[in-house]
Amino acid sequence: MDPFKETLGVMTMVYQDYFFLERWYRYYGAQVGPQNLFIYSHGGDPKHKEIAPEANVINVPRDPGMVKLERRRWRMQGYAASGLLDFYNWMIVGDVDEIVIVDPSRAEGLRAYLAETFPDKSTAPLNISPLGIEIIHLPEKEPLPLEDQSTILSRRQHFKVSRSYSKPCLIGQPAIFAPGGHRNNGGPRHLSDDLFLLHLRFVDFSMLEARIEKRRAMLDRAQAENAQYEKAHVWDSTMREYQGFAGLDVRGEDVTLAAERAALGKQFERYANQYVPGRATFDALYKLPDRFKNVF
Repeated sequence: MDPFKETLGVMTMVYQDYFFLERWYRYYGAQVGPQNLFIYSHGGDPKHKEIAPEANVINVPRDPGMVKLERRRWRMQGYAASGLLDFYNWMIVGDVDEIVIVDPSRAEGLRAYLAETFPDKSTAPLNISPLGIEIIHLPEKEPLPLEDQSTILSRRQHFKVSRSYSKPCLIGQPAIFAPGGHRNNGGPRHLSDDLFLLHLRFVDFSMLEARIEKRRAMLDRAQAENAQYEKAHVWDSTMREYQGFAGLDVRGEDVTLAAERAALGKQFERYANQYVPGRATFDALYKLPDRFKNVF
């Protein structure tokens, strides 16, 4: 890697979501140093700076009508992350409820993993997708609440493999992201054997209920402010999606998941030089091995 650049920077954009930002900041600050974190505070929320005092918090205006918000914010983050690659070998770009981890049997952390696995960037894949996994709270199996002094993965270990969240979020070359960050123009993606993207929207049932109500109110405001706003939104189906996932069979501990990885590895070009994983449906839950409990 370029010795004149930092190994890794991490970027997100957040509106409120204080619980997730606190965990995001704590985890990534320990991984790469808080000075290498870039947080776009949507609406200039002063609480974001309180939660992440040593990070780079950049205020961006908030449009209550959320006009083409997903397209604009992901395009902005792609441009910003691409520019920062003049100073970083790698950038992670993701939402605040998305956490990239490395299998602790493989490396101590993200920086060590990148340095050990890709010492020569000229031969390294530059558009990397961790395996996306939805952490699913099963209250009857995991009754303990999330608490500040406990890691999340010590309380929540069940997951479902996710095609949508196997995102090309780790880039080593300039990239423009599509809405949601589910694809970019970096060409075929490399699905890592050792990296995982934890998606935390279903990490706690009571928190999920409260978050859904806030999101519904946000959609109502957007629709009132913007006559063109698309009334159908993925947030409206969140609880139905959770209930479907929580009802799946648990097949035991596994992170190798050879069949699922093979299905995701069959990529196709969605748009010019923008690749998505092979179309696959995953109908089971798994459990993370105990070695992951202290990772996050």
